[in-house]
Amino acid sequence: MRSRSVLATAFLAASIIARLVWDTLTVNGRNFVDLHVYRDGSAGLADGSLYLFTYAGETDFALPFTYPPFAAVVLYPLSLIPWDIVAVGWQLATFASLYACVVLALRLTGRSTGVHYLAALWTAPAIWCEPVRVTLDYGQINIFLMLGTLLAIYWARRTNGSPGDRGIIAGGVLIGLMAGIKLTPAVSGLWYLAARRPWGALWAAVSFVGTVLGCLLLFPEVTRTYYGTLLGDADRIGPVEEVMNQSLRGTLSRLVGFDVGNGWIWFVGVLVAAVVAFFAWRAVSDLLGILLVVQFLGLLVSPISWAHHWVWVVPLGIWLVHGAGARRPGARAVFAMWVVIAGLGVPWVLRVLDEYGPQPADAVVAVFGAAWPIATFVTMGWLIATRAHRDAGPADDPEAAANPESAANPEAAANPESDGRPRDVVAAAVIDRDRVLLAQRAHPAALAGKWELPGGRVEAGETHAQALVREIREELGAEVEAGDGIGTPVALPNGLTLHAYRARLRSGTPAALEHLEMRWFTAAELRALDAEDVVPADRGWIPDLCRALEETRVRDAG
Repeated sequence: MRSRSVLATAFLAASIIARLVWDTLTVNGRNFVDLHVYRDGSAGLADGSLYLFTYAGETDFALPFTYPPFAAVVLYPLSLIPWDIVAVGWQLATFASLYACVVLALRLTGRSTGVHYLAALWTAPAIWCEPVRVTLDYGQINIFLMLGTLLAIYWARRTNGSPGDRGIIAGGVLIGLMAGIKLTPAVSGLWYLAARRPWGALWAAVSFVGTVLGCLLLFPEVTRTYYGTLLGDADRIGPVEEVMNQSLRGTLSRLVGFDVGNGWIWFVGVLVAAVVAFFAWRAVSDLLGILLVVQFLGLLVSPISWAHHWVWVVPLGIWLVHGAGARRPGARAVFAMWVVIAGLGVPWVLRVLDEYGPQPADAVVAVFGAAWPIATFVTMGWLIATRAHRDAGPADDPEAAANPESAANPEAAANPESDGRPRDVVAAAVIDRDRVLLAQRAHPAALAGKWELPGGRVEAGETHAQALVREIREELGAEVEAGDGIGTPVALPNGLTLHAYRARLRSGTPAALEHLEMRWFTAAELRALDAEDVVPADRGWIPDLCRALEETRVRDAG
């Protein structure tokens, strides 16, 4: 393991060094145009010239300070530091933040072992994908904002959504502060609603309003200028029809030959995107999957989504390889599609051809210049089409098997042997002192909100113990050790058999990665549960679980 980690670290170091060499040898490698805007523009906060600033360096179009006044408050200290120190520090911090984003994304998939080794392997090539590469070229803030968003969701994953949860409060406040820096992170408030943690959205709104009111109090003129005059003026950000703008508005504008603005064409496009995203959200249940749907919807509907704003392709790739997305049919094909688009940098290629020739036809630019939105719609369509396979699929889902009417694939349910896998399903009674861990189901609709012992289908070549350890790692992000059986196996209507086993926590803190909530129950609390609040297949085990808990309590007391 140590040698593997050393090799992964060396791979990442080589990638970073190669990037720094690239910066030295190429014209745009260290232009840092956006970083100049952050640093030089925020200096105008003191004398009220913030929104009169325009970057005077070599750019394709004028670059004014286009961010809310709170961004200038946060970035103002940069104007007090020598440029070379700012530039080097920003670039190194971007590398570190990208690595941290990968670590958090892996943990949100349920990974608890080998995380840093895998993070190094992912970060090294991610540095060269188009969104990250251009972010480094321009000194953009996107990766820092992505890190803050992932951190907020990571804090919220172990909460039950109540208003007093510290993870909900801290994450919501962080999202609101980031929205005060750049408005686009505000879309993350939808995650709190979609993940049934609405108090987080409220705290985000309160925090954002706090940034506005604070700036209005301290810097009234620039604050009124931004929120009263400049808000919504996409033309200040750059040419909407520029091929590097991969939003719906940019894509539709290139298709029809003029800026569609906020007219009916754009409105129809946004409506279609919202409907598709809604059904895609309904097709996923894990927290990272929901977050990705929300972020890609935000990229579509934003007036300007430059290619470097699509850094969310990195967590998407991790979700497709290591997360719940990997268990859906066609995941490798979807991943390959994104590797090609992000690796080649299709908008960047079109831009180079436009500048140096041969100049592509307008129709070619309109079609191939829609690479990122098209890939987004393809991915969301794939999520909807593979909804029956989300996280597990009907044949992997003991409760869907126990309730065939909720399964989207009745043929597979009727013939579980057809996939060549064992017909056993395992469930873990994770016991800690005198408590057992139950998880609240997120799907299907007929079982959503009911409590169960977490677990899943045994794969080919696995023992029951191995399957149980793997399922708990994927569903709860914790490592357990399987113990003796509990109760009697339950025969499911489609020919599968459900087995329950004691389990002992070895490492990690269980979190509701694929469930609505998780909670520890004592024997008294188990007996007080209404049978209707427990999934049907697990109801018969309640007396056995209570006895196991009482035996554990007596043994610990002795």
